[in-house]
Amino acid sequence: MIRHEYHGVPQWLMKEYLADLGAVERGENVMVADNWQAVVSKAEPNHIGSLVIGGAAVEFSGDQAALDAMFEKLHWKTLRGGG
Repeated sequence: MIRHEYHGVPQWLMKEYLADLGAVERGENVMVADNWQAVVSKAEPNHIGSLVIGGAAVEFSGDQAALDAMFEKLHWKTLRGGG
């Protein structure tokens, strides 16, 4: 299992990104694709001074080659400008 946190990406948007990459929601916050799956939850917020940044925490499992290919595409979807 691999866990990543994506601050600045809300849960609903992370599920859309994963759906764009071939996953289908099976149960609450469980996204399943060929050879991999992801469980999406709320990430612990980051505190930067008075600013609080939420996001999604995702636990990935499955075939490592399929995960690596998916991570490469997901990386481009989760890039955030502005800091």
